[in-house]
Amino acid sequence: MRVADRMKSMSPRRIGAASLLAMLAATTGCLDLRTTPDACTVTVAPTTLTLRVNGSAPIVGTAFDCNGNSIRNKRISYSSANSAVANVTIEGTVIAVGVGSTSVSAVADGKTASVQVTVTPEAATAVTISPTTLTLRKTNTRQLTATARNNQNLVITGRTFRWSSSNSAIVAIDQNGQVTALAPGQVVIAAEADQAVGNATIIVTEIPIGSCSLAPVSSKVTVSQSVQPTLTLRDTANNILPSLGRSIVWSSSNEVVATVTQSGLATTRRAGTATITASPAENPQITCSTSVEAVDPRITQVVITPRTGSLRLGIPRGFGAALLDSTSNLVPAGRITTWSTNTPTVVQVTQAGIVTGISLGTARIIASSEGVADTVTLQVTQIPVGSIAVTPLQAAIFEGQTVQIRATVKDSVGTEVTDRPIEWLTSDPLRATVSNTGLVTAISAGTVNVGATTEGRLAQSTVVIQQVPADTILVGGSFTVNRGATSAFEMVVRDAAGNRLLGRNVIVTSDFPNIAIGQPNTQGTLVTVSGIALGEATLTLQAVDANGRSQGKRSTVRVTVQAPPTGGLRSSVNPPTP
Repeated sequence: MRVADRMKSMSPRRIGAASLLAMLAATTGCLDLRTTPDACTVTVAPTTLTLRVNGSAPIVGTAFDCNGNSIRNKRISYSSANSAVANVTIEGTVIAVGVGSTSVSAVADGKTASVQVTVTPEAATAVTISPTTLTLRKTNTRQLTATARNNQNLVITGRTFRWSSSNSAIVAIDQNGQVTALAPGQVVIAAEADQAVGNATIIVTEIPIGSCSLAPVSSKVTVSQSVQPTLTLRDTANNILPSLGRSIVWSSSNEVVATVTQSGLATTRRAGTATITASPAENPQITCSTSVEAVDPRITQVVITPRTGSLRLGIPRGFGAALLDSTSNLVPAGRITTWSTNTPTVVQVTQAGIVTGISLGTARIIASSEGVADTVTLQVTQIPVGSIAVTPLQAAIFEGQTVQIRATVKDSVGTEVTDRPIEWLTSDPLRATVSNTGLVTAISAGTVNVGATTEGRLAQSTVVIQQVPADTILVGGSFTVNRGATSAFEMVVRDAAGNRLLGRNVIVTSDFPNIAIGQPNTQGTLVTVSGIALGEATLTLQAVDANGRSQGKRSTVRVTVQAPPTGGLRSSVNPPTP
């Protein structure tokens, strides 16, 4: 019904009131005469909300009329679709109850708007671990419990914790909170949730030793040998415990007989019996022992060293003898070893094992002790040559002469020796020969290296051989040759001692080369004359050395060139005049 219609039905005395109501309706923009119009729409803010358990937050619902104007003082009702997740007060405060999602609705005049509410687990502000301190023996395990609390110190359930150990080599922990004791020591275990951390202290101790034993319970060894007993540790339940990392105190009842290291190695020193005892440092009342008997070893083998090689004549060489027992171990010092030889003409041996070769040959040395002996055969040889030298290093002689080269041989220790065979060599046996005593004989001019060698060593001397100077040239006093023909006469070159010299250089000159000329042969025995023109000419013969210098006296030959006979040309050789 419209307001105007209602006003027509009112009595006159009520017109004033009706006018007042109409004015109020016009002011509110609604034709309804009630104080709060019906809601056309409802909104709620915020539209989504996330809370932790036990957290709260307000929501605000607003009703609007059909013209889109908000309606003041409109009653809004609030409700939760799942009160196990979130509740809401009549004032619109949402309270988180449990983890999950739900919707909270705002309702007015049948019109609804909703808020999507997500509830997450409650944040922990503190974490505690139970127990806070714990002592475990190595290898033990224990379950720890972590508890998360909120800022009201209330327990928060359903939390997942991250577990860690400050030293996982001492105590390991899994992500369920179970710890395992691995080694003695102290660690801090941490449990963390929502960045809140709780700690617990774990102390790990060794498993207490209940008893120990050594094996073998007794042993018998020769003096200077060692024995390592095996230590076995057991706990009070007779379970075997590892000895690694345990401090064990070792001792010997008689250190004159046997000593023991802190690793349990017992070494015998002299014949007798000693008790070796082991005791854990953590519980000295627990002890275990083994008996060690040491006996003097019986010599079963003598071994001479070295066993190979040779002796140099006159040079001493030391040998040793190892004494071994039946276990092939060295017998301790103090036993007497006797040295001897069954070839005293070849070697001498002292009781200290010093052997000296006194003559070349094969020798045998013997080392014996307590009825056991060993022998070694040795060859006595000369001391090797160390060097060889020759004198003179250089020598100059004439053809046909000799020179003595001497060799000096020294052994490897620098002593001159004269009993070594020396081989003599010449680099050119056609120029010079050398005897097995080093005598060099010159044959023809030139340079020869003469070497002396022994035992691979070599020394050389250089011998320069010079020609014997020519002294005279014997030729005939006169010689006739036909014109246009050639003829030869013999010449003999001799030294000052009258010995004939061959192969010498001779220069032939002519005072009238237009009449006759002469040419010597390379052997120095003939001169070929060529007749050129009728007449007489004088040929002069001069011997020269390799450098072209004149040697000895000159000789001349008077040559007559005659007309050839009617029978033709002839060649001839005239002997020299004696």
